[in-house]
Amino acid sequence: MKSFLLILFILTLQNSVAQTISSVEFDGLTKTKESYLRSLIATKVSAVYDSTTVAEDVFLLRNLNLFFHVESSDSINADSLIQITFHIKEANYLYPIFGVTGFKGQLKLTAGVNQINFLGRAQNLGVIYQYYDRHSIAVFHSQKRHRNKLTGHDASLSKYSSVEPLYYDDTVSSFNFDNYSGSAGIFFWLNNYTSVGVGGQYMVETLEQLDDAFDFGAKQFTLYKTLGRTSLEFNKIEYIYEMLEGVNAKLYGEYIGTKNHPEASFLKLTSKISWYKMFGYNGNLALNTNFGIATNNQSPFSPFVLDGLTNVRGIGNRVERGTAEWVVNMEYRHTVYRNDYFAIQAAVFTDYGTIRTPGKMFNTFFEKPEMHVYSGGGIRFNLKKWYNTCLRVDYSVNLTNAKQSGFTFGFGQFF
Repeated sequence: MKSFLLILFILTLQNSVAQTISSVEFDGLTKTKESYLRSLIATKVSAVYDSTTVAEDVFLLRNLNLFFHVESSDSINADSLIQITFHIKEANYLYPIFGVTGFKGQLKLTAGVNQINFLGRAQNLGVIYQYYDRHSIAVFHSQKRHRNKLTGHDASLSKYSSVEPLYYDDTVSSFNFDNYSGSAGIFFWLNNYTSVGVGGQYMVETLEQLDDAFDFGAKQFTLYKTLGRTSLEFNKIEYIYEMLEGVNAKLYGEYIGTKNHPEASFLKLTSKISWYKMFGYNGNLALNTNFGIATNNQSPFSPFVLDGLTNVRGIGNRVERGTAEWVVNMEYRHTVYRNDYFAIQAAVFTDYGTIRTPGKMFNTFFEKPEMHVYSGGGIRFNLKKWYNTCLRVDYSVNLTNAKQSGFTFGFGQFF
């Protein structure tokens, strides 16, 4: 009996030694700081080996939205200690931003550059120029996770200009719209996938009426606005080249106060859920829904808009504004060809959008004039040498009125 207990003790001792981590290595890093990744992962030298913890760290590294691919391996050395290696395939991090998006009668041009791994610590630093009726520009900086693993931040300066259609009853009027803003925020990580954010923004908006559709009392006026925002986000998505797997859920709250025009102030709540499922190595189902509600003011400055470049492909240029919205997007993407440089996907999709007319009840969500359903197909060219780079072309048809159809094209997946 004593011999049996001695053998059992020795085996247990050997097993506990074998479960100790002697080293944690990163293979494939060229630009990312190893010290930054070590600060994020829970797998540490001298800790007891836990396969679940290693798997969670692999998912966390993929979820940085920074690498093409991440996987782990382990081995036992001569001292019966475990060596962990994270194998990483890095991307080209100086990310060119260029896109021509549009449909018949409407064009949107975007150009810029974004360093998505600034200083090797997963920081975004970039500048974007946009032409959408008029000229806009923005400069931004953000970091998803600081070295303490608990916080992150974002900040931006921007000038956004366009020609905006504003709706009042059954009348539409066009305005030159300019928004100058500065924004900053910080968010706190509750765990590897859940974060809470707070932030603020100061805006100066100028509007110049271009027609006489209705009388505001003045052709040109300026709004001084402050915005406070909160957010709750759960993000558990794996990025594997052109394929996505997992779920992303966001809840936003905003209050915009307008100093010199209180009637333009409003409270806004928005939720967005995106879900992705891979089928084998080629199939990818993507579902997305947006629901938003704002103060139900009878005003042409309603915060929600239906737009062919934003939420319902093919619908047109900012066709409706409202004080609540419900949008559902469904898309199936299938990779038909891939090599070391690019992958081609075919896609079929359906987009549904409805909006609450300012001042009216929610039942307008389900009235035909406010319901829009477009369905179609398209193709995606994914460039594998640049991270998350996709050229997209879609053709869609209004399922309730086949005479309404058109192409949309853009840079990046629609969602």
